[in-house]
Amino acid sequence: MGQPRRLPRRSGGSALCMKRPARPRHMNYLRNREHQPVIAHFRACLFSGDALQETYSYGINSPPTHDCPGKPAKCYTDMWHNLEPGTDVVPEIFYSTNFYTTQAISIIKDHPQDKPLFLYLPYQGVHSPYTEPPPWEHVDAPKFWDSTFADMLAAVDNGIKNVTNALHEKGLWDDTLMIVSSDNGGIMPGNNYPLRGEKATHWEGGSRVMAFVTGGYLPTSLVGQTTDTFVHVSDWYATLCNIMNVDPTDTVVLEGKPRPIDSLDMWSHLTTNASSPREYLPITPESIIWKSQYKLITQADPTFWYTKNDTHIPDDRTAWPCRKSTDSNGCHVCSDKDPCLFDIIQDPSERTDISKSNPSIVAQLQAKLAEFQPYVSGKMNATALAKYDCVTDISQWWGNFTGPCCKRKKDN
Repeated sequence: MGQPRRLPRRSGGSALCMKRPARPRHMNYLRNREHQPVIAHFRACLFSGDALQETYSYGINSPPTHDCPGKPAKCYTDMWHNLEPGTDVVPEIFYSTNFYTTQAISIIKDHPQDKPLFLYLPYQGVHSPYTEPPPWEHVDAPKFWDSTFADMLAAVDNGIKNVTNALHEKGLWDDTLMIVSSDNGGIMPGNNYPLRGEKATHWEGGSRVMAFVTGGYLPTSLVGQTTDTFVHVSDWYATLCNIMNVDPTDTVVLEGKPRPIDSLDMWSHLTTNASSPREYLPITPESIIWKSQYKLITQADPTFWYTKNDTHIPDDRTAWPCRKSTDSNGCHVCSDKDPCLFDIIQDPSERTDISKSNPSIVAQLQAKLAEFQPYVSGKMNATALAKYDCVTDISQWWGNFTGPCCKRKKDN
């Protein structure tokens, strides 16, 4: 199969972004105002910063969870429009999934057909709090499903359908590459069968999600095809840049060493028989995957496996005893002193620890995992921080809205 056509490098276009700019962090973690999406080259942006009002009415968030020290104990309205609190859009919002879909369709309809369009639409559904969508979004679901969760998921499905229809109606579909992906595994009413664990754990159920690619730009020979090779969410950055003939290089020096971006271009791998360029896939500070097969976990708490009907099977302490660890808090069934190794091709449910029979692989992955620690432990030094003004009470800047607690001094 030949290489797909490459689009010429272009500039301009529109964007609609709501929650996540690149890595799996909420916008609220971007304490610095210059890290907001519009400053980071989006033309326009709507987004909520917090995790706890994913499907809300009128943006009211309670309790306060803004990630700034000394936060005042009050509720915030959590919606931004470009560079300012979204006072102009909050009155229009009834249910966030529907609101974002409406805004995305409006952008598509108003967009010139001869101009490129990058639309970033990370729905907040189906995140907690689990809130019923409007009645017309309700669906019949199996009895073991949580009905609210099913309705929320149906609202997201309908939103994607309506955006897809808008692209067809505008005549943009033939040049569109649409990527649909979750950001993490399920939790609470979610079901990660047949995987082990849930969101916010180091197990496969917390981070292994399915995705699909569609659109007229996708070679027709790939329609309906699948791949089991892992792709990191950050890989979409380099992949999309290279499709557009844009150099994604953005190396920075951290702790005295040059650090390239995490992202790798996966397009040739996804569209041809080319081997994957990703050898190591760091998942968390305590877990890493090698060659899409071997997964090392250096700290993990007890958890459970999912079943098809949404019941849970705990990992008992006979088969999975607590192991010695430098962290004395709680029980760790995998630890830094006694890590776990899994072959997640043969054993995707992580039921058999093969660390004792593969000590060389364990040592190799422990060393590689240590190389990634500066990415998660690094902090801005005093010289860098001196360029910013930071506050503990953000209400003096943003009133009753969430927002950054640091701004460059030139912005004040």
